[in-house]
Amino acid sequence: MVLVLWSPVVIPLLPTLLQSWSTSTPSRVAELATVVGLYVAVFILVMLWGKRVRKYENPFTQYGLDFKASPKKQILGFLKALAGGITVVLVIQLINTILGAAILSRPPYLPHPYDAMKLLKGSAQLLLLSWMPNEIAIDMGYHQSIIITGLVFALFQRSLRSIPGLWLLPLALAGARERSQGNLIVPIGLRTGMIAASFVLHTGGFLTYNPSSPVWTAGKRPLQPFSGVVGLGVAFALALVLYPRPSPETKIQKSN
Repeated sequence: MVLVLWSPVVIPLLPTLLQSWSTSTPSRVAELATVVGLYVAVFILVMLWGKRVRKYENPFTQYGLDFKASPKKQILGFLKALAGGITVVLVIQLINTILGAAILSRPPYLPHPYDAMKLLKGSAQLLLLSWMPNEIAIDMGYHQSIIITGLVFALFQRSLRSIPGLWLLPLALAGARERSQGNLIVPIGLRTGMIAASFVLHTGGFLTYNPSSPVWTAGKRPLQPFSGVVGLGVAFALALVLYPRPSPETKIQKSN
């Protein structure tokens, strides 16, 4: 069904995508359109699943997208979470710098705006993180669903070295959602802040990793701050503090 809904976007752009792949010259507009189309297709199917299969009266609210909430409150919550996500990455890279694993430098250029597609991908993945725990919890229980979803999220990033840290990170994001009464805007803000900070530090030339430093300290890629032992430690601390304790209103009971 995803392919069916996605095809009106992908098929017209297929020649452009094939040409950019064969010539190794990426078409940013075509890539952005296909990514947006993919997540719109997933979004539609997730909402249809909630409405038709689970019989939710309002799937948007059930999955953490409360469009009836005060826009001012939503924006303020997002900005606070965004600042929190940026702070997490800055703390990781500051520790890496103190340890000599990273080097701060003056940026020679600013990031290209089209490269913000990485930020879109990372933030849109949280839609699946709002849907999967609900579905898994129905059959396996609340805490099992959080742990399994965290593993799936880590595997989505396609970085073996980052799996431990990225497995712990969704535990913290799930806890942030519980503390905001199930509102997905807070974990979206946190994740967006982390991706944005990593993206700007790396592509803007603000930070590079010391090649002589042990790989296990900070990893190899500034875009993956949780791939080293410092990032893993920060992710563990976040998970320890924010690990979700479901309230009676948001806890999903195991089905009979």
